[in-house]
Amino acid sequence: MKRLSRGSALLGGLLGAALLLSACSATGSTPSSDSAGGTLVIDKSFDLKTADPARNFETTGNILGRALYDTLVTFENGDSSTPIPMVATEWSGNDDATEYTFTLRDDITFASGDKLTADDVVFSLERAKNVKGNGSFLMAGLTAEKVDDTTVVITSEAPNTAIPAIMTSPTLGILDSKVVEENGGSDAEGADTADTAEEYLNGASAGSGPYILDSFDITTETVITANPDYWGTKPKYDKVVLRNATAETQSSDVVSGTAQVALDLGSDQIASLEGNSAVVISTTSSPTIFFLFSNADPAVSTISSDPKFREAVTYGLDYDSLLELAGDGAIRAAGVVPDSFLGALKESDAIVRDVDRAKAAVAALGGTPTVSLEYPSDISSNGLDFGPIAERVQANLAEVGITVNLSPSPVATALENYRAGTEEMGLWLWSPDFPDPSDYLVFGPGATVGLRAGWAAGSAPEIEDIAAQAAVTVSDEERAPLYEEFQTKLNEAGVFNPLFQPSASVVASSAVGEVLYSPAFGLDIAAIGQ
Repeated sequence: MKRLSRGSALLGGLLGAALLLSACSATGSTPSSDSAGGTLVIDKSFDLKTADPARNFETTGNILGRALYDTLVTFENGDSSTPIPMVATEWSGNDDATEYTFTLRDDITFASGDKLTADDVVFSLERAKNVKGNGSFLMAGLTAEKVDDTTVVITSEAPNTAIPAIMTSPTLGILDSKVVEENGGSDAEGADTADTAEEYLNGASAGSGPYILDSFDITTETVITANPDYWGTKPKYDKVVLRNATAETQSSDVVSGTAQVALDLGSDQIASLEGNSAVVISTTSSPTIFFLFSNADPAVSTISSDPKFREAVTYGLDYDSLLELAGDGAIRAAGVVPDSFLGALKESDAIVRDVDRAKAAVAALGGTPTVSLEYPSDISSNGLDFGPIAERVQANLAEVGITVNLSPSPVATALENYRAGTEEMGLWLWSPDFPDPSDYLVFGPGATVGLRAGWAAGSAPEIEDIAAQAAVTVSDEERAPLYEEFQTKLNEAGVFNPLFQPSASVVASSAVGEVLYSPAFGLDIAAIGQ
């Protein structure tokens, strides 16, 4: 059986939508540590768009989806190093990682009372692929087929050692196929237009998870209640209110007891709560990477596409000063692959600032290069806004002779330009889609993020060859050095400048106790209090 090396992931699409920063009041009744029942209130800045697993790929939606829908495999609370059984009791892969066989439990029922079988697994995975939602790429090149009622085979067009990790995504949550089809669902090709089940799934549960959807609202609060027939460990809380709140509101709510869990506090807010007996703080490093890029397409910018400009930026950035902005618990990003993933670069491999080299590169350009830096102005991640980071980049590069004009815009506008590849320079983040370094091949020339930085296929053949080899290599022992080399070459090219990984903290009331941040789901609601 293939197993993945230790890693972590934050599945989610923070960049898919603007955060809706409204709040409403609610009071939670927290049971004692040795009792069950009561209401748990969780404050979160919403990027919630849908309760339909196949169409969800946002952070808040992943938290909700993890509570409502089971997946073939999952991760333990607070960990994402190795997938563990969930609906599947065991699985194995063939030698070239193109076929994985999953054996299913035979004692799981949906909220409707229908029994979960291989038909539901195949329907759910194929539907996720064919509705073409933001997370449909997880099934790209994959096909799910039923062997019998308790066996499913997933085949891949190319070697893919990440398949077990991919199957943990809430986007691939298993639906009651009978109920969904009765309410307009389809798993066939063309489901992107034919499937009309989203409206139903935004008002009812069609899953087998520990919770059932009670009410759904993307701007105020969404409520879930414990599934009385859940097959696994029963959740501690009868009712959970997932409430949209700003970070400022969250801090006061968790201290006052108006909420029991806060998910978006920044390092300064966390520091102000240290020693407060009313709360318990859990902090770990986030796998999210903040990065800068310089557009490599001369049609977009003759300045940013010049290798000498990219050299000036790479060695002109003061990485230590940028890390200071990220706050306590943040770490320097040596490469695009997070530090806890297979193939991550060591801190000693990180680019070191060299002002003289940067100034020499600017001089070679001739004149005073002036560029525009775009970034989203109305979202934050791990308590960090993009504005102060952009201002620090501006100041760093001014010291070596580069003028940076800041161009913030609402995330919808910024995303449009970013995805179109028209930003001269951009400041963004990447939260991994699944815990495997193959997710970071998108930074290569001709790949998704590479194209957003104007880096066309054929621009760097050596890097592209390494990426192609890494993508099809099965052995972790052989994969690790390939990903290290991939990142080293990326750093040398200078199209992307990895900056830092922020910390991730969860603050809970002392009555609830420690609540762990989940690298895979953001938060595993059903694990709270267990």
